[in-house]
Amino acid sequence: MADFPISGYHGRILVADLTKGEVRTLPLDPDAALDYLGGRGLATRVLCDTIDPACDPLGPDNAFVVAASPLIGSTAPTAGRGHMVFKSPLTGFIGTSNSGGTWGAAFKAAGFDVLVVKGAASSPAMIDISAGRAEILPAGHLWGKTTHETNDALAAASEPGNPARVLCIGPAGENLVRFASVANDRNRVYGRCGPGAVWGSKKLKAVRVRGREKTAVADPERYRAGLDQALYLMKQAPVTKRLLRDLGTAGLVELINLISMLPHRNFQDCLHRDEDVERISGETLARTLLEKAGSCHLCPIGCQRHTRVAGRNGGEERGEGPEYETMVLMGPLCGIYDMEAITRANYRANELGLDTMSYGGTVACAMELAERGRIGRGETGGLDLSFGSADALESLVGLTARREGFGASLADGSHRLAAGRGLPECAMTVKRLEIPAYDPRASFTQALGYMTSPSGACHLRGGYAVSLAFFGGAREIPRFSLLQSPIAIRNMQNTGILQDSLGVCRFTGYAFSADPWARMVSGVTGRPFSVARLEEIENRVAALERLFNVGAGATAEDDALPARFADVPVLVEGRERRVTREDQERMRRDYYRVRGWDGAGRPTPELLRSLRIGGSRG
Repeated sequence: MADFPISGYHGRILVADLTKGEVRTLPLDPDAALDYLGGRGLATRVLCDTIDPACDPLGPDNAFVVAASPLIGSTAPTAGRGHMVFKSPLTGFIGTSNSGGTWGAAFKAAGFDVLVVKGAASSPAMIDISAGRAEILPAGHLWGKTTHETNDALAAASEPGNPARVLCIGPAGENLVRFASVANDRNRVYGRCGPGAVWGSKKLKAVRVRGREKTAVADPERYRAGLDQALYLMKQAPVTKRLLRDLGTAGLVELINLISMLPHRNFQDCLHRDEDVERISGETLARTLLEKAGSCHLCPIGCQRHTRVAGRNGGEERGEGPEYETMVLMGPLCGIYDMEAITRANYRANELGLDTMSYGGTVACAMELAERGRIGRGETGGLDLSFGSADALESLVGLTARREGFGASLADGSHRLAAGRGLPECAMTVKRLEIPAYDPRASFTQALGYMTSPSGACHLRGGYAVSLAFFGGAREIPRFSLLQSPIAIRNMQNTGILQDSLGVCRFTGYAFSADPWARMVSGVTGRPFSVARLEEIENRVAALERLFNVGAGATAEDDALPARFADVPVLVEGRERRVTREDQERMRRDYYRVRGWDGAGRPTPELLRSLRIGGSRG
């Protein structure tokens, strides 16, 4: 609020209770701001103060929290990302999801630091936020519309110099698909862990924001020192200077195949013909489908792919992507190398509000179940579920989002699908979240990241180990080091916590580490945020996320890979590689130790006291 003692914050938490139909503004605790910073950290603290971790994720007692950071509203590069935290209906544990675009910056400009939405409306509703105020409005006229249709209808309220930015769900969220996403700017999404289903369970269709409030900088000289350092380093690093703008994230396809990490046929192997990989590469995308590159708010990198593709029924379609994860998980993981089919399926998933990663992983699981005789054409309405069926990939997007026909079986994710067919081992998940497009057998460090990620198998929350093994510079480590992996993945996870809590892009990490951020945060807030102090915040957030999961029922047994990765090897550099149960146990034990957790994976009382952490409401 006006007298909030820390620059960079408005000091306001907006709380919307959909059951009561009420909105109110609460003061932000300055100590919470200093201890958790913003974004992921602050949102996690507020969530833990709001809900019981044992609550029903699709019930009115769940809530979702979106938080900005003190850097959002400044000129810091990429500082405009929002972070959403909730209990996941897909995993049953903490759900944590991040999105770029412009909504995060617009929310901060509306005069708030944190949005909390709890309860459930009796009929479709939206929240309209502007200039330090908010109201709950009926949204029946929007229910059933796609994310694009909803965005365009609500963004029409824009005024010169005061654009309306929209966060919304599509039909998948309305139908409680457990991996439904929340979209902004049409194609920027909070994708992982099913936030769209949480919104749908609350009958919340959209949140529109408008505002012009500024973010003050307490120490311009110190802020400028960090900003200049960051911009200089981003112009020097090849990844942030040119590679991502030229090829986007799909530029990774050839590299990941080269290092034997590109998954195939539901992670049965990593074997591909070179000509097939080339068909889905970033180079081919740039040559055939790309119209132009694009950027999120204040981003000089420009990794977005604005593309166009031939439609199935003639004409031409335009949209964004596919990104690397989508290209691979809807592609080779399903035995598909048809870039145009993958792109169309990606467009439909964005419009209908589906996480493309979990969708691809679930379709691949279904294809293996069909291959093993557990799903027949009678159940799929005649669709051929063989690996390589691009028609099935495209057709099932709409069926899944609407929970129609066989799509209703896919809508609950691969864990429930495989368990219901008596073959739970066919679900390639950790904590019931589908594994990203990097085979963990090709990197012990990445394997441990998947195992210990608070939200389930996630290369972002779990730590992106590929960069450590191949372009980590001074931080580079061998990818099969049992000794170094626990410390390395802890550090990578902490780096991600910092970036998520500052509202900045992960790709900045290819150019610089924490020092420029420490200077910029110190400059904006006027408080001394050293690198060591930022590390303390990172450890605090990691411990709090673990506390939430323990309260939700998580145990050490949940920090494990599917059996396939221990039992079935892949060939890497001429040698068979797997992640044995013994290797998993050793890495998990050592990881708990470097985190300061006990042998069961619970933060110790001593650690909680040293980090000044209280528990969750539960």
